[in-house]
Amino acid sequence: MSVRLRRIARLFVLLWAALPWFAGVAHAAGAAVEPLLLGPTTTSATLAGHFARLIDPDRKMDFAEVLNADAEGGMEPREDFRGAGQTRDIHWYRFDLMRAPGAPADWLLEMGEAYIDHLDLFIPKATAAAKAAGGRPQEAAAYRLVRLGDFVPFSQRPMKTRLHALPLTLPEGKPVSLYLRIDSVSAIRLSARVWSPSAYIGHQTTDLLFQGLFLGVLGILVLGYVALGLLLRDGALLAYTGYVATVFCYYLFANGIAATLLPDLPGWFMNMMVGSSGFLGFAAALIMWVYILDLRTWAPWLRRCYQGLALLALLMLPSTVSPLYALTNPVVTVSALIVVVIALVLTARMAWLNRGDPTPRFYLASTLVSLTGLTMAQMILRGVLPADFFFADPYQVASMLAVLVLGIGLALRIGRLQTERLRAREESAFATKRAEEQRSFVAMLSHEFRTPLASIDSAAQMIELSGAVEAPSAVTRLQRIRNTTRKMAELVELFLSADALDQGALALKPEPVALGQLLEEVRAGLTGTEAEERLELSVEVPDRALLADAPFLGVAIGNLVQNALRYSPPETPVRVSAGEDGGGIVIRVADRGLGMSPDEVERIGSIYFRASSSRGTKGSGLGLYMTQKIVAAHGGTLTVESVRDEGSVFTIRLPDDGGKLPAVGRLAAQ
Repeated sequence: MSVRLRRIARLFVLLWAALPWFAGVAHAAGAAVEPLLLGPTTTSATLAGHFARLIDPDRKMDFAEVLNADAEGGMEPREDFRGAGQTRDIHWYRFDLMRAPGAPADWLLEMGEAYIDHLDLFIPKATAAAKAAGGRPQEAAAYRLVRLGDFVPFSQRPMKTRLHALPLTLPEGKPVSLYLRIDSVSAIRLSARVWSPSAYIGHQTTDLLFQGLFLGVLGILVLGYVALGLLLRDGALLAYTGYVATVFCYYLFANGIAATLLPDLPGWFMNMMVGSSGFLGFAAALIMWVYILDLRTWAPWLRRCYQGLALLALLMLPSTVSPLYALTNPVVTVSALIVVVIALVLTARMAWLNRGDPTPRFYLASTLVSLTGLTMAQMILRGVLPADFFFADPYQVASMLAVLVLGIGLALRIGRLQTERLRAREESAFATKRAEEQRSFVAMLSHEFRTPLASIDSAAQMIELSGAVEAPSAVTRLQRIRNTTRKMAELVELFLSADALDQGALALKPEPVALGQLLEEVRAGLTGTEAEERLELSVEVPDRALLADAPFLGVAIGNLVQNALRYSPPETPVRVSAGEDGGGIVIRVADRGLGMSPDEVERIGSIYFRASSSRGTKGSGLGLYMTQKIVAAHGGTLTVESVRDEGSVFTIRLPDDGGKLPAVGRLAAQ
């Protein structure tokens, strides 16, 4: 998959690099410029095919030098308007118009795009145009200058319109040449059109309706999805909302709408908002795809790349108000194109692998629309396609469609997640119900087991005390019956205690107890058995008091002692030591048994787990599980150090404030 992605990315980079060559082929020079004829029935007409262009890469030519160059044939006739991309070259244009006899004298010239920094229009003065041959005076003083562009505050423009427009009064039957100088840090994508005043009013209505619809849709999406994202705390929704918000902000300023709302904003602020919105949108889109594609799980390396690109875009934000923007913006644009291609491949793979889920199909459709719009917009911007190829910015239309489709996909995703959460909640409720039923069943069994076991033990004891049985073999059998009955009762209690620990239903009753007394009670449990002689007990501070549930803590220590006695050779001692360490209580149980492997040590405390060294001995695997739960409930820890064929050391550490139990009222499941 990664090789395929690299090949696709390489293909798009090569295509990108070849765009200027295609533009050069498309820009073949045509014949001499014919003036745009404005007749009585003309409502609007493009200046495409009626202009010539001169590029000043050194940025040194003034208007007088341009007039001389034009007189010497230095301006190249053009058939249509083509974007020049992001360049610091100065572009000079000459527009040729002529008003036909009977046509109205008043016209409106509209030029775009709105984000172009400087549009300096040189218009012949009426007296000079009348005297000049062909309506083209050769002296710079014969022209008046009208400054337009993004750096001219909206309040100072000749006409208060979204694009750059001004009124023209043309002489009848005489050609007129207008000269335009363009200098912009932003991309240069010029188109120019002449309108009659009445037609221009209708055009403005339609244009503003489209822009309002576009911004309205994005605004509704932002408000709706930000509320939903905050409510659900969903990263994908919040990243999507951030992306849509940047698209809204970008076109609000790039299309000149913000200038009409804030007429005195300086040009550098306009550039900053356009560039920053684009960079922030790229960063938000990267984070959005990290969530949507779940790159944290499926492609951590790609996730890191996306996060790095997002950080790089943020670091390049200051360049939006400097000439460096001409370098950083193409880098971000190419990166965005590659990211969209990668998203296309990954969403196609997701749709293929999850055919029953319609959500990835919406992701795929959104990516296709974005890629189409971005490619067309860049082809127009770089001159491969005419600037007026589409009625609007292709990427603007594609962005609106893409975010709508993507929003539907995210809504379906939320529905699926909610369904999964509901199913999980139902399964949890069912599991809780089953657990309650199981506890009730275990409680019932405990009663049923305890009664007959107590009866058996009592009957055996009465027979033994009555003296009716005198044969040594019979007495031995009676003792075996009593021992077996006692073991079965202990086993029942062990299972019941483990179940209570698991459910967090076992109450603790902490009381002050001396450390020595606690361990002596553990020793007392071995009185009268052979194991009593093997136990070596050492208490450094027997009078050290601690607040604990003595019976349960005694069970925990007793389990460790019983395990050490059971799993070590009968001739070896088991050492139990207790003392203070760092203000807390430390209790160690050491044996010389077979020991455990590191993997087995890690699993100590897991329910029903028994080490390989326990084979051939009886046990349920619950003792250490209970010990760990009881110690944890007292705020302590249980650790194990074990070496194969050398033995094990189990260490209980209880904090100095052991009396402040984390679950004084109830022993919660840990």
